[in-house]
Amino acid sequence: MLNGITCWSEFASLIEDCSDGNWIFRGEGSSSYTLQPKAGRVSLSLGSALKKAYKPENERKALELLKRQARPHLAHTPTTDLEWLAIAQHHGMSTRLLDWTESLLVAGYFATARAGSGGDAVIYGVRGLRSVTAAEEKKPFNLSTPGIYRPPHITPRIPAQRSVFTVHADPTTAFSPQELKRWVVTASACGKIKRILDACAINESSLFPDIDGLSRYLGWRYKWGKL
Repeated sequence: MLNGITCWSEFASLIEDCSDGNWIFRGEGSSSYTLQPKAGRVSLSLGSALKKAYKPENERKALELLKRQARPHLAHTPTTDLEWLAIAQHHGMSTRLLDWTESLLVAGYFATARAGSGGDAVIYGVRGLRSVTAAEEKKPFNLSTPGIYRPPHITPRIPAQRSVFTVHADPTTAFSPQELKRWVVTASACGKIKRILDACAINESSLFPDIDGLSRYLGWRYKWGKL
């Protein structure tokens, strides 16, 4: 199996290698990214998710505030705390979840979305993880080991992106299971791969099926004269 991706044909070969349906994937625009949930990322750098020391009680308080205040903005009311966390994660809140997808094409898009910004991208893949239990869905802060959560289709983005999540017992710890694979996408390959993915209907508009996603997608096509 490839360790690096330098062109579309190598990416296509990786898709064939990982086509058994047992993998989940995550694409990142920087090869220096560390797999760690935002809720536990403490840093004083600009744009960091957490400036103060991590406290589990603050993570719980944030969820309770979301549950109290978010209902006017939702067409569907989540039925478990983990479902609430999935909504929060999709809309930018810092949680103990990490976003993954069952589609390597979708992961490839997120890896190459900022093509041209400099530096290599990376795609992660993992298989063999357990699924969270029904009891853990109700009490996600009680997990002892990471697990996969496949949410109901509570927002249009979830089916569009074939979204799944990993839920982490300790968000301050990097995720590095034994089965984890990491494929670097060279900076020179990112633009070409992104253009071919667009031809395959994997783009900002299809993955974010709302007016914001459509507008960003048309803005990208306008920028490159692809109208």
